[in-house]
Formats: sequence, C-alpha cells, structure tokens
Amino acid sequence: MAKPAAKEESHIKKSDRRWQSDIIVDMIKRYQFEYIALNPGASYRGLHDSLVNHGENKPPMLLCQHEKIAVQIAHGYARATGKPMIAIVHDLVGLLHAPMGIYYAYLDRAPVFIIGATGPMAEPKRRPFIDWIHTANVQGEAIRNFVKWDYQPTTVDGVPGAFARAYSVMMSARQGPVYMCYDAGLQEAQLDHDVEMPPDGATQVPAAPSADPAALEKAAGTLAGASRVAIIADFAARPPHGWNHVIELAETLGASVCDVGSRLNFPGDHPLNLSLDPEGCYKDVDVVLTLDIADFEKPTHARDIAK
Repeated sequence: MAKPAAKEESHIKKSDRRWQSDIIVDMIKRYQFEYIALNPGASYRGLHDSLVNHGENKPPMLLCQHEKIAVQIAHGYARATGKPMIAIVHDLVGLLHAPMGIYYAYLDRAPVFIIGATGPMAEPKRRPFIDWIHTANVQGEAIRNFVKWDYQPTTVDGVPGAFARAYSVMMSARQGPVYMCYDAGLQEAQLDHDVEMPPDGATQVPAAPSADPAALEKAAGTLAGASRVAIIADFAARPPHGWNHVIELAETLGASVCDVGSRLNFPGDHPLNLSLDPEGCYKDVDVVLTLDIADFEKPTHARDIAK
C-alpha cells in the first residue's frame, strides 16, 4: 500500500513592501521587550499590523479589555521581574483611560514603556469626525506630570533615537514610566528609504549612580560611633541585592528596623523588625539611617520621635 504523500508545510510569503511602523517594531525587538499589553485601537492599527506581520507576533501581545488594565499588567510584570514591559493605549481616549495605572507605576518606580498614537496629524488624511475628535496637538500633556519623559516623533527617522532615549530615561534611577506617541499617518506610510538605527553596543541602561567615597566614610563613622541606630527602609529592597544588604547592615549594627512597605525590605519575623512598634523602634536612638525613602515624614513617625 502506497504511503500517503507527506503534507507540505505552508509558507506565507511576506509582502515585499515595508511600512514606517516596522521601524517601531525593530526598536521593540532591539530592546528585547518580552510582552506587550494592549487594547486594540484604530490609531495604532499600523503598528498592530507591523507587530503581527513584520514582527511575527514576537514579542506576543496580551489582549486587555481596558487601557488601565494594560498599564497595570505592565506595572505588575516590571515589579515582579525587574524588567520593563510595553503597554499600548489607543489615541486620546485610551490615554485618558490609563492615567491612574500610569500614576501608580510612577509612584512605584516601575519601568513601563507606554506607547500611544494620535492623528493622522495631516488633516487631509483624517477620516470624517472620528479622527478629528481623537487627535490632539500634544497628547503627552495629559500625563506629563507623572511620567519621566514623553515625546512624539514627527518623522520615521526620528523614531529610533527617540525610542532609545525613552528607554534610557525609563531605566535610569529612579525608574519610571515613559510615553511615546506615534502619528497614525506616520505609522501607515510606506517606508521608502533606509532608517539609521542605533549602533550595536550602544548603551541601553546608564551606569547606576554611586555615593561619594568621602560621604560614605563619614556615614560609616557616624554609624559605628552611635549608641543605638534605627534603620528606615522604603525602596531599599527594590534591587535584588537590597534584601540581603538591609539584613546584614541591621545585624552588624544591632539596629532596629522600620520597614515602610513600598517594598518588602526586611523579614517580618526578624527580632530587629520593629515596624509595628514605632515607640520601641526609636527609643534611645541617636542615629537614624534612611534607605531610599520616598516620603521622609511618614516612615519616621515624626510625632513618636518628638516624644
């Protein structure tokens, strides 16, 4: 009996044409984003098309029912992994849905790369009514007070440099969300020339800031000479090494610890953890060491210290 013919693998030939939104996808891949959360919208249909066809759905897109949820998913991913994630929001409407999620990512110092869209900015390309009411001159103003940086490139040649700068700003301490807005007309225009990309090996994340050696030596001398030290930790354990460092420092100094809770900075069952006993934490303390404090008055329990 003859063997059945082998089933031929189907191959879908990609279009020979390229679109300007493909450059945005190239940048997303260059910076190795692993996931994209989005609520589909017409303002970035060009980018959506490029993510599927040019990008072959890598990184994969996670469908969300609301833009705030998309930002919250990216925020949670960044907090759990320490890696940035993309959230895409549709036009003005989606951007105005998202601010609460963006604001909490800003407070939590989460690296969330928010992509939005507007327009077309060129009036002849706008559809009647809908494109007119969904287009703004400077969309970033809606969230500018609680993102680290926002920008809207006017040409495809400005996309790579702006994307690279946004990534660098987002990942520098203190980390936080950024917003990049892309003209719908720019996205959907055919790419007719080579666009210069950042060179291989270009710095992606700036070197972390370091303390002044003289100031460190002075602080160490103050701590060593103290009768009793209290440590207040807020974001100290945000980097992975922070957890062990806070424990080692507290045990070396015999210091009481108040964990403010923006991150879990210290074991709850450790005998030096007096977070729930502010009076005992600061009793007879002559030196207070604050570690990455966002709000000085709240965690120091100022009224208790005054007593």
